[in-house]
Amino acid sequence: MTTVRYILVGVIAGIAAVFAWTTFANQRRVVAEIEGLRARLFAARAAADSCRTALAVEQQDFLAFDAEVDSLRGEVRSYEDPDAGGVPQAQYDEYLERFEGYNDSVAAWQDRADQLRATEARCRELVDTHNAIGDSLRVRLGALEQNQ
Repeated sequence: MTTVRYILVGVIAGIAAVFAWTTFANQRRVVAEIEGLRARLFAARAAADSCRTALAVEQQDFLAFDAEVDSLRGEVRSYEDPDAGGVPQAQYDEYLERFEGYNDSVAAWQDRADQLRATEARCRELVDTHNAIGDSLRVRLGALEQNQ
C-alpha cells in the first residue's frame, strides 16, 4: 500500500510539474509575442515618422519648383502679345529659350508630381502597417487581460 502511495504521489507531482511547466512556457511565449509586437510597433512608428518627415520636405521642394514653373509660364506669356500678333521678332530668340526651358520644366514637374504621389502612397502604407500592428497588440493585450 505504501508503494502505491508513493507511486500516486509521484504521478500527482509529475502532473503538477508538467502543468506548472506548461503554464510557465505559455506565459513566456505570450510575453515574447507581446515584446515582439511592441518592437515591431516601435520600428513601424519610426518608419512612418521618417517617411512623413521626408514627405514634408519633398512637398516643400515640389511647391518651390511649382512656383518656378509658374514663373517661367508667366515669362513665356509676357513675350506673347496677342495684340501685336505674337512674339516680337527682336525678342524671338529669348522667347524660344524661355519657352524651351518652360517645356523642360513641365516634364520635370510631372516627374516630381509622380514621385510625390509615390512617396505619399508609401507613407500611407507605412501608417497602415503601424496601425495594423498596434491593433494586433491591443487585441493580444485584451485577450491576456481576459484570461487573467
